[in-house]
Amino acid sequence: MKLVQLIVDGQATDEQIVQFKQNMDKCLPCEKGYELEKCIKETMQLRLEKKCIPSNLIDCIKQKIKGL
Repeated sequence: MKLVQLIVDGQATDEQIVQFKQNMDKCLPCEKGYELEKCIKETMQLRLEKKCIPSNLIDCIKQKIKGL
């Protein structure tokens, strides 16, 4: 499933894509997992509204992350 996520996110190498395509033909869960992940990503891109975030909020979030 990690490979599926890399492919859906466009971060997979050419070698990983070839490997996945070869495996997908033999593995129904891989094929279904890929389709599900792709649909989820497409739905989120269409349904979520992009908004500008105030820079002070970004700085506050970064500080809290660093504090963990």
